Amino acid sequence: MTTEEYIEKGDLASKNLEVDKALEFYSKAIEINPRSSYAFFKRATLLTKAKMLNEALSDINSCILLNPEFSFGYFKRGVVYQLMKQFKKSIEDFKYAIDLNNSFSLAYFKRGYSYLMLRHFDKANEDFDQAIELNPAYPQAYFQRGNCFFIQKDFEEAIINYTRVIMLDPKNEKAYTSRGIANSNMNNIKEALNDFTRALLVNPDYIPSLIQRGLIYNKIRHFESAIRDFNKVIELNPNSADGYNSRALTYFCLKEYEKSIVDYDRAINLRPNSANVLCNRGNAFYGLKKYREAMQDYDKAISLNHTIEGAYLGKGNIFASIGRHSEAIKNYSKAIAINPKFIQAYIGRGNVFMKMKYFLKALEDFTLAIEINPDHAFAYLYRGIAFRSEDRYDLAGKDFNEFLRLHKRKDQANLQVRKWLRKMDMEPMY
Repeated sequence: MTTEEYIEKGDLASKNLEVDKALEFYSKAIEINPRSSYAFFKRATLLTKAKMLNEALSDINSCILLNPEFSFGYFKRGVVYQLMKQFKKSIEDFKYAIDLNNSFSLAYFKRGYSYLMLRHFDKANEDFDQAIELNPAYPQAYFQRGNCFFIQKDFEEAIINYTRVIMLDPKNEKAYTSRGIANSNMNNIKEALNDFTRALLVNPDYIPSLIQRGLIYNKIRHFESAIRDFNKVIELNPNSADGYNSRALTYFCLKEYEKSIVDYDRAINLRPNSANVLCNRGNAFYGLKKYREAMQDYDKAISLNHTIEGAYLGKGNIFASIGRHSEAIKNYSKAIAINPKFIQAYIGRGNVFMKMKYFLKALEDFTLAIEINPDHAFAYLYRGIAFRSEDRYDLAGKDFNEFLRLHKRKDQANLQVRKWLRKMDMEPMY
């Protein structure tokens, strides 16, 4: 048979997923004609799909050597380098491909992806824009342009691009999930929940959407629904550390700390070097007043990630609970230094200042918390208590009423604030 006939047979075998046969036919084509750049290209393509990247690279080098004007050769080598995470080399090859064919939309897209991986966002967006201009119906270009905006926290632009993906491909569960996460980051809870549910209508077993929807259910305190989603994640993948960690978080919210710790243990067994999971388990131990175990988890989390502000917050909470005020303040301050917008750390430090009767310092911390999030109910509660301790009753009354406006639940805190207002000869406004 001729080289071309062997290539045709290789194509047919490849289409039927008969990789070994296809490789044999392409190799026969090369044996008959060692100067067939196309045969090397075909075999390289199959080797790339089979993740035999070094072998693919060797073949594509031969292809380019035999036909240096073949734009697809440079493109294919760029793809191989991209899979090998050699993004700078891939960018060079995609540039060669574009120089040879300036309407090569897929080369622009792939080069944009390499720029994205290198966090060169402006260049990535330029290439995604060009790919879309050349091929306006290419969903992946919109998807990756959405990811580019998402990483830069431009969630509105990310949502616009994910929506374009969905318009072109209404059964793309990844686009619904990504748009849901962007909506969640903008606190568009209803829209986020809808996106995750739509993703699961497309694919009921799509684990990322199950986890994200469960986390939204946690946020809106629909804990039974959250546990149902996390149970399904674990049923689909019994080795899902994220599934156990997320379900543990739900049990923590329900103050079922023992159940929470059991799930955190499972998550840690699967992911022993996760600072976040260790920090979360430390919070559950803290909830049980097992301060020694909590401190061990926080310290280990910090040893794995010295910028994990939640662990410093946890240590501050422990020191505050046992009356070691200066050490509590030190840890809260460390958390704030890492994350200057960490509201819980300001509130924790403010409460320690209150215990030490440093009311002005406490007021500063509670005010900073409110500036960061004007809708944080408990920041108003604690600042109101600080004003009340300073006999500044008018300001205390305003903060207490603001707390009641934001905190609708008729719990102990709500009832106590109403009592304080009446003792100050003020009527609750909400």
